[in-house]
Amino acid sequence: MSITITVPEETITRFVIAADRTPDDVATALRQGLPGRLGAATLQRLGTPALMVAAHKAEVSPWDLRSVASTDPEDAERARRSDWHVGVTSVLQVADLPVGPHISRTAAEVLAESLGGVPVDVDMNQAVHPLPVPRQEQFVLADDWTGAVLPPYRNAGRCTADEDEIDGCSCVGITTRGLRRFGLPELEITGVACPHDLAALNVLRTTAQRLLPLGRHRGEHVLHSELVLTSADFSAFWGSREQVWDDGPIPVRLVQTGPRRLSIQAPEDFPGSLNEWLWDELPPVLHHYLSCEPDNADPD
Repeated sequence: MSITITVPEETITRFVIAADRTPDDVATALRQGLPGRLGAATLQRLGTPALMVAAHKAEVSPWDLRSVASTDPEDAERARRSDWHVGVTSVLQVADLPVGPHISRTAAEVLAESLGGVPVDVDMNQAVHPLPVPRQEQFVLADDWTGAVLPPYRNAGRCTADEDEIDGCSCVGITTRGLRRFGLPELEITGVACPHDLAALNVLRTTAQRLLPLGRHRGEHVLHSELVLTSADFSAFWGSREQVWDDGPIPVRLVQTGPRRLSIQAPEDFPGSLNEWLWDELPPVLHHYLSCEPDNADPD
């Protein structure tokens, strides 16, 4: 069996800063807020299709921020009530991935700081979480690029299945919302029992990382439906080179469920259910691994 992934010639990355004023001088704000190599790369792109900045009054803005989500309700409210929307849009050739979106979001964050505004990821319809300062110069997929998160524990308390049952429910479905920016289809894993939610999320994360390099090559790619995931793929998702598990690679099956969507399923030759596969076949660490600090690859 095979699947087909078509990578477009270019992708679009969009962020909006919800603020009560507009920048006096975009270049100056970026120069002051982004010293070093990342700042130089950002300024080099400014004013080109790779980094376009435009301000609109909220009432005539092309972006509707009324339904923006945020882990901070105050940020969501500020985004809805702001007077101005400052858009940061990047039209990127796929050869510029994944660095281009990283530069675009960093520029949006810096401009938001200079304006006291709220940066919003338009593709996810969500406020951008503040990232550590100094900013990571290298791109790391774990930096809120997939939009995939753990669901509320046990379906927000509605799940009544026994926690010790391997296949006791199918409450959990996890879907990415940001991979199209990298020329890739979105991924989903569904029908997962509540006790395996973190393992399922980690499989999805690793699959996204495994496919990421493909997004740099435009055109149609025919792949075997069984994809092999390694410990190095999972580490790379976090920007790390640490060996996370010592077992061999994990095969997963990809099934096309829409024009730009792939479902992650158990391998075709596995005799049991998805939940039995998650429990029996995955390295135990994937059931417990919440996060990892990236390696410090930048020179002092």
